[in-house]
Parts: sequence; structure tokens; C-alpha cells
Amino acid sequence: MRPTRFALKATALIAALGLSLTACGGNSAATPANESPAAAGEPVEGGSFVYAEVTPINNWQTQAARFYEKANVLNSVLDRLTYFDVESGKLVGWIASDFSSNEAKTEYTFTIRDGVTFSNGTPLDAKAVKANLDALGLGIKKAQIQPNVDFGAYESSEVVGENQVKVTLKRPDANFLRATSSVTAGLVAPETLKLDNAGQSSIAQIVGSGPFVFESEKPDEEVVFSAREDYAWAPETAENQGAAYLDELVVKYLPEVAHRAGAAQSGQVDLVRGLQPVDEAALAAGGGQVLAAQGVDLTANHAAVRIGSGKLADVKVRKALQIGIDRQALKDTVLSDSYVISGSILNRQAPGFVDLSAELAYDPETAKQLLDEAGWVPGADGIREKDGKKLEITVSTSNNSVVIKPAFELIEQQWRELGVKLVNRAADNTFLATALVDDKVEFFGTRQFAYGGLGPVYGPANNSQTLNADKELNELFLREQSATTEAEHLKLIEQEQRALVLDKALTLVLWDEVQVYGANANAHVEFTSGTAPIFQGAWKSNG
Repeated sequence: MRPTRFALKATALIAALGLSLTACGGNSAATPANESPAAAGEPVEGGSFVYAEVTPINNWQTQAARFYEKANVLNSVLDRLTYFDVESGKLVGWIASDFSSNEAKTEYTFTIRDGVTFSNGTPLDAKAVKANLDALGLGIKKAQIQPNVDFGAYESSEVVGENQVKVTLKRPDANFLRATSSVTAGLVAPETLKLDNAGQSSIAQIVGSGPFVFESEKPDEEVVFSAREDYAWAPETAENQGAAYLDELVVKYLPEVAHRAGAAQSGQVDLVRGLQPVDEAALAAGGGQVLAAQGVDLTANHAAVRIGSGKLADVKVRKALQIGIDRQALKDTVLSDSYVISGSILNRQAPGFVDLSAELAYDPETAKQLLDEAGWVPGADGIREKDGKKLEITVSTSNNSVVIKPAFELIEQQWRELGVKLVNRAADNTFLATALVDDKVEFFGTRQFAYGGLGPVYGPANNSQTLNADKELNELFLREQSATTEAEHLKLIEQEQRALVLDKALTLVLWDEVQVYGANANAHVEFTSGTAPIFQGAWKSNG
């Protein structure tokens, strides 16, 4: 059984689904599949695999790996204690051969696999795991490294016997185990933890236990990794339990979105992230592959609401904007069959997902009524006004998504019919630099890693989503984290989604997170629940 089975290469058949070469439309999502024609056959060993990322990386520090450019590479350099297997929907062993918790979810015990070593030859034993957990949970003050946000409940850990580590939390956290599967919880050698911030941010100095090891670097051009021949501790559900099939992994950078499909088609690269929808059908029709990796570990793409300007302080306004989005129109005119319309803030394959699609249905008339009730009335130019202010609101996003700007251009048109003016600053990284921490910029368009409940994403007062701590939500987050049974935990995750998306409308959901990759015909690769390529199991056909 392979590690994940989500939308791997099935979209290579996208041309047969009715897409034109110029249109982005289509009403049915790209079909997830366990295998595709390209995946058939026995793996071929050897060779170099060229992977193109979107932008160069200048900070590889583990806890900073919340961006795809970092996580997609570090996934093959750093192992984790556990692994989330999407096919079974379960957390399975990796460096920890066994794990358990007490009923209160305040203590967790990990049994560490025997015989694992870092690439410098030092053992990845219980002592090394404790050092990593302390760094993740407490931060490294002298290196100016903050604690991992997903380890907010961490208090301490201790080595028990020869090969076990017991973790003690300062409060219950039912999501702690799942967080240990994250790339941001990747395990590094104790020697790496002793480095200063610059040292821990340098890919050349990071020592992991993963299947690939740093070989060389040309800044802003490429990073080369060699396969580790003695690697023998893949996640327990991985089909390849040994060393990588490949000899070498070369990471290059291809910021020009229009060039990505051509690079994959021609064989200049074996795999590239970030295809634009208009290129998907053309690549598939030319014999290449379109691979839609579903982001099970991430929230849906959404617009997180900030209420600092006062214009969105009234929940009726937020609810009006939520149902004032025609998501099917987004799908039909901006996205492609690789994308799935959101039914909640969590991805549809995430544990605890609840489908709120009916409540999110496009209803412009009710939206106008809610705006009327909130006291916003149409002005002479059609834009609503209240107390001398126009209902003019701004969205800011990074440029990482190839569809984010055109998506908000369509939403801008839809909201204009409600009497709302949206200032679209999507994909403007310069503006984002200040908007990210400005609660008067009403929307932050994004998606975030979420391992179970939504507390780490929306709970802290300085959370990057709303820049505000909601008392009622935080009480719900604490109840969810304190759940002692799986059934109770999933029920509370459902309540979190309803509260965040419907009752408070503090996030306007758009489409489930997916990363669309282009590959040449000879590439064979699958993806993690966080959309990272699994290069340990990747290989290339002879062709």
C-alpha cells in the first residue's frame, strides 16, 4: 500500500473530460485515483529527477517550513515521528514504531524505532527525539527560534528506558499526535539544534535522517540532493521500505508560470508545481501529466476576516458576503477540474469535515437583505454607505497561487452587484508585507496547515488569519482539544467549522486546497496529505 492515494495522475486524462485548450471550465472535479496508466510497471532504479519549485528559498529552518517551497523539499530530508496515511485516514508509525496517550490527552509516549541514524552517522534515538521535541515545544531562545504553533500545549519530555520518550503537556491536546506528522515537526540531528539561527536556516547545515542528503547549492538557481543508500525506515505504509529509487534529486526554480507546462512537456524538468488552469488540458493532450495533489492537511482556500476597520464588525455583513459568492461560477470560469469547491474550512478528506454546502449556497437576494438590516444602504454610485463610510473593503494575498487573483476579480464583480466594492490586492506581495499584520485590511486570502482542530490557526490573539482572539471560539477550541474519545473529538471539530464559517462567518471559504503539478510522461510520483511530492518512492521510466 502506498503512502497516499489522492488525485495523483488521474488528471492526465483531463482532455477527455471536456476541457478546451483555452477554457478553464468544467463542472466535475478531476477524479482522484489510486493508480493511473503512468503509474503502471515496476519502478526503475537510478537516474536524476529534476523538480521545479515556484520561488527560491532563503530560510530552511524546520519550524519555518509552513510554505510549500520549503515543505515540499524538506519532506525528503527530514523524517517525522508519525505519518498520516490518507488511504486509511489513520496516523501510522514512522520513526516512532508505536505511540499512545493517556485518557486525558496530557501525556504521550513514543517508542522509537531501532537502528535509525542521521546522515552524519549519529543515532536518531530517544535522546535525540527529546531534544527535537524540546526545540519544537519550547523554541530555542539563543537561536531566536520560536516554538512550533502546533505544540502550544507542550510542557516537557523525558527519556523513559532505552527507547521511549514520554511527553507531558500543560493542558489536554487531542491534536498533538497528528502534529508530529507535520514537516514542521521534522527531526534534525542534535548538532543542528546547537547552531545559531543562520546555521539552522541553511540547507547545507541541516542534518536529517531522510532519504535524501544535501549535496550542493547554487543560490537562487538550484539545490542538489543525493539519495542515501542506507535509508531503511520509511513510514510503515510506504510501498518502498528502502532507499530511494532515484540517485539524485535536483530542485530548480521556475517563477514564470507560463513556462511551467512547457518545461514539463519538453522534459527540461520531470515535475513542476503551480500549473495555471489554462495550461492543464494542453499539457495532458501533449502526453504530459497533470497531477492534482489534494491538501488534506490544509484548510480550504479562504478569505479570513479582519474586523479592525469596523466595516465587517457586524456578523450580518460577513454572512451576506459569505452567501454573496457564487462558488460554482468560480469553478466554471476561473478554476479547472483539478479544483473542488469548498464545503467548509476543512478539506473534504480531512477527519471531521462537515459539508456546509447547502448553507453556503449563492443567495444574492438574502445577502442584500442582510446588508439592508445591517444599515448599509446603496449610495448614488450603487456602493452601500453607512455613517458616511462606503462599504469598500480590501483583500490581500501572496502570489503563490496561480488562480487567486482571477478568483477575487470574479468575486469583486459578484459583490459589486450587492453594492459592495472590493479592492483586489491579491497576488501583490509588496502590499501583503504590511497588510499581513494590519487588521484594517479586511481580508487575508490564504490556506493554512491544520492538523485536526482549528485552534492553532484561529486561536491566538496574534493569529495570522483574523488577528483577533474570539472568546467563544477559543472556549470551543479548548473543549475540542480536551476531547478524550475520537467520536467526541470529531463532533467538536464539526462544531468549530459551523461556528467559524456559519455562525460567526469569520472565514469565507472558496475551494479545497490543491496543488496542481505538471509532469513529463516518464515521471512517477505520489504525494503526501500535505501535497508534498514523495521523492523516496518516485522513479522515471526509460523512455
